[in-house]
Amino acid sequence: MNQMKYTAINPKHKALFIIVALLLIVYLIFGTGLHGDDRRVISDMTTYSVGDFFSLDTDIRGVTIFGLPSFYGFWWTYYLLGSEYEWIYDLIKIGIHAISVYLVYRFASDYLSRDRALLASVLFIFYPLHDTTTYWFMTAPQHVLTPALILYCNHLIRHERYKFGIPLLFLAAFSNYSSPPYIFGLAIIFLIERQYKKLLIFVTPGFVYVFYYFWMKYNFIGSDVKIDSDLTVVSFLKNIIMQFFSLIESAIGPSYWLKVFYAIESIGYVSLGIVTILFIFVFIKKDIFSKTSKVPKSLYIGIISVLLFSFGMFALTGHYNHSVFNLGNRTIVYGSLLIAFGLAAFLPANRKSVIFLLIIFLVPVFGLSDHWKSWNSHQKIVIENIKNNQLLKEIEIDTTLLVTGNIYSKIGPFSHIEFFSMPWNVNAIFQDSVKAKNIVALTPYVKIEGDYIIDPKFGGKYSLRNKLYVYESENNLVRSISFIDVPDLIKQQPKIIRHWVQLFKDTWIQKIIVNLSPRLIYLFQ
Repeated sequence: MNQMKYTAINPKHKALFIIVALLLIVYLIFGTGLHGDDRRVISDMTTYSVGDFFSLDTDIRGVTIFGLPSFYGFWWTYYLLGSEYEWIYDLIKIGIHAISVYLVYRFASDYLSRDRALLASVLFIFYPLHDTTTYWFMTAPQHVLTPALILYCNHLIRHERYKFGIPLLFLAAFSNYSSPPYIFGLAIIFLIERQYKKLLIFVTPGFVYVFYYFWMKYNFIGSDVKIDSDLTVVSFLKNIIMQFFSLIESAIGPSYWLKVFYAIESIGYVSLGIVTILFIFVFIKKDIFSKTSKVPKSLYIGIISVLLFSFGMFALTGHYNHSVFNLGNRTIVYGSLLIAFGLAAFLPANRKSVIFLLIIFLVPVFGLSDHWKSWNSHQKIVIENIKNNQLLKEIEIDTTLLVTGNIYSKIGPFSHIEFFSMPWNVNAIFQDSVKAKNIVALTPYVKIEGDYIIDPKFGGKYSLRNKLYVYESENNLVRSISFIDVPDLIKQQPKIIRHWVQLFKDTWIQKIIVNLSPRLIYLFQ
């Protein structure tokens, strides 16, 4: 490989640069707190003994058996800290992201000048397409640190640092089931370069992990839903098509530009001030960026391969189509790798590029950070209201509690961060305050069948034969309700817009989407 021409940072300024970078990461992440399944896992672990935590019994470990390094490396926080001490969760997220930026930078510096390698690393780790991986504690080790470690191991093995690289790659491979696309995709780099020994070394942990995954799945955890048991060749190909088009739409289509717009709209005054200072500095010092240079084809073929392998992995499930909104946007991290390196490698070093990055990256990142911080503060208020509401504590056990409001956070008209939308989250939040046998959040797509409320998305079934109560979470009010009033109450719930295609109900767009992925029919109901 040709030696790259590096743009070095003045040693006098290096320490200052690192301090400023760390402060920015701290600012973006601190205060974003807990979200999604974090609270469910905390609730589950309240019943754990020390033996349960360290047990490898698959009945206890469940699907975490597929990512033991991540479980023991990071989930101890759920067990020891519970929902208290959110600042410690935030500090760990900050550490994960700071380390990951460095690890990806080391990989990128094998192919790009140092300044562009750093840009590629920052873009990949913080790209607004997958803000979930930044602010949701559970996904940070899985979708930020795991790929960063694998990229770094590629760098180590390239430079024949096998004693450190091989054990670290095994650790990364077994950290999460998100690892195989990175390992097999980045191995293509060595294949293109005809470095067959390094290719064999690099793919071996990936194959070992895949064998381990299927062996565990079929011998101990047959109910694991990551792979669709009813998958056919036709449905697999349909899933691949959905993967491709949903990524294109999310990355460069209306979804991304809508997210950019509403993220910018969410930015606070302090963040706007920081962005302005950064923009002025970079705009004035644009010459600190090196000129574009030829990128080895092995790099972009390898990164494209990572994306293609991820398509195949997600197509096996049929559950993970790409979307820029909601906690599910973590899946776009694979596509972001290609986008980040493409931008870092090919953007010219001029003021137009600076303005472009400001619009598509810098301002949205700070706006989304403010949105997550604001939503976290709101969640804590709602949870505190639930804990202190005396009327909730007085609800009888043989009743059904209907919860309204706070299904998702709102970013513009779009529903973004899940809260009461997931039934296990609802149960985890209410379990210490409410004795009711059935607790269900009223989303627009729940429906009534006979004496039951049916949740078609998660398969829930809740009795309406019992005495009924409604908890209005926006107003912290509890009231009783009659069975005959439930249909009108469901109709009164605001529509959940998770994707702009929902505006095209009963059109050819809906028909195409549902034909390719029938499970998405709930979006149009």
